[in-house]
Amino acid sequence: MDSITGDMASTDQVLGRWSAGVRSALVGLAVFLLAWFLMFLRRPRNLPPGPRGWPVLGCLPQMARAVLIDKQVPHEFLSKLSGRYGDVMSLYLAGKLVVVISKNTTMREAFGQQQLSSRPEFHVAKVEFPGRGVFAASGTMWLELRRFSLTVLRGLGVGKLSFEENISTEAKYLTDSLREDHGAPIDPTHPLNNALSNVICTVVFGKRFEYSDEMFKNLLRHTSSVTHDAGPGLFVEILPAAFAKLQVFPFVRTYIQAIRNFYSHISALIKEHEETCDTEEPRDFIDEFVKACKTREKQGVASVGLTPVNLLRSVGDLFIAGTETSATTLRWGLLYMMAYPEIQTRIQQELDAVTGRNRLPVLSDKAYLSYTEATICEIQRISTILPLSAPHYCAEKTTISGYNIPKGTFVLANLWHSHFDPSVWAEPREFRPERFLDEDGKLRHRDEFIPFGNGRRVCLGENLAKMELFIFFTHLLHHFTFKKPRHAPPISFKGDLGVTWAPADYTMCAIARE
Repeated sequence: MDSITGDMASTDQVLGRWSAGVRSALVGLAVFLLAWFLMFLRRPRNLPPGPRGWPVLGCLPQMARAVLIDKQVPHEFLSKLSGRYGDVMSLYLAGKLVVVISKNTTMREAFGQQQLSSRPEFHVAKVEFPGRGVFAASGTMWLELRRFSLTVLRGLGVGKLSFEENISTEAKYLTDSLREDHGAPIDPTHPLNNALSNVICTVVFGKRFEYSDEMFKNLLRHTSSVTHDAGPGLFVEILPAAFAKLQVFPFVRTYIQAIRNFYSHISALIKEHEETCDTEEPRDFIDEFVKACKTREKQGVASVGLTPVNLLRSVGDLFIAGTETSATTLRWGLLYMMAYPEIQTRIQQELDAVTGRNRLPVLSDKAYLSYTEATICEIQRISTILPLSAPHYCAEKTTISGYNIPKGTFVLANLWHSHFDPSVWAEPREFRPERFLDEDGKLRHRDEFIPFGNGRRVCLGENLAKMELFIFFTHLLHHFTFKKPRHAPPISFKGDLGVTWAPADYTMCAIARE
């Protein structure tokens, strides 16, 4: 009898636990369905079409599967979705509405609007270092900072022939450094970063640094840390809830520490420079910024952009944008030269025909170096180092191609899709400089080619980047032939996504030309 009673009690306990489990499951299912229902109920009308996604998480699970299992990168995942939903589509990511534009003409229409000229808040940088630079600023602050930055850069000669000497000088230091390796296998990342960073140093600090300078070496190290750790870090930058909750993960803490180190080092460099600041005869960007702040203060003119607190972030923006983008493009370029020796040879033949072997190429040679120019364009197209550009923020409700875009929406430009659309580019994954040549062999403009974006927030440093790419690329190929080391792995075009889409680490041999 006791045994029967015990069995019954045991059965009751099992049934009780099972019943509690069923109730919990039903409650969880109800909450899940309610969240799903509310998400669709509050979905604004006339949004661009797009995948529905999960409650709360939106399309993050689909994107995670694409990245982790299907080995797709986010821009390819979004490009594939656009084939189903169109050139303007919408989706939710962790509760945020995101609109993705994949067609260049639609990008021009959208980003020409004032409503879409803002940036989302970058929470890590804001919490750690208050202020805004021209990259993260919005509204009146952005207009003031951009106008000032363009004026100062032009005044310092950036984008003009007068600045060519600064870039050529650094290109000479780079080629001299490579020559010292005597054709031994090297990783080009560090030498290129040295050279491109020093070009920005002449703008910001009015001087170049020796490559052995400890402050300069630390600056490069911290800049590299931010740009390489930013892939997962950017997620917490633009999603405040994620920033608060995801700091338990090592990759988030690593990113936050990288931001701290970078801006702390920039701050130290600025303070050292300000000790000799000359506002009567400004030497560089920092002097001009300090002068503008003091002038407005004396005149009693209110300024939201030109304030001391914004100097730090402005200098940081110049370093990251001015170093990482051009250096990464050149790394892709040298990789493609190794992979396509016949194209490298044709460029060298064109260079020799125009400049001979007794002088280096200069900007005025551009008109006679059509194939070389076309190759640089093809490198920019096929690498597309900023595949989703920088996020835009809808400050006021607007429309894109007849669709409603609510205030607070994030808007992304899928530049990668524009550069790989098979309806525009035949066999887009093939490396073909001829795409950018007309029937007469002259450089051909392509509307769909937008490596610097378009609209009101087109890249501030476009002119500088074009000068750097031409001078560095032509000088490198004038001096060297680039080859894969004998025992190196096969050439791969696999990329890594951080701030930019960069090639995986590789080694090369720079063989001096006679």
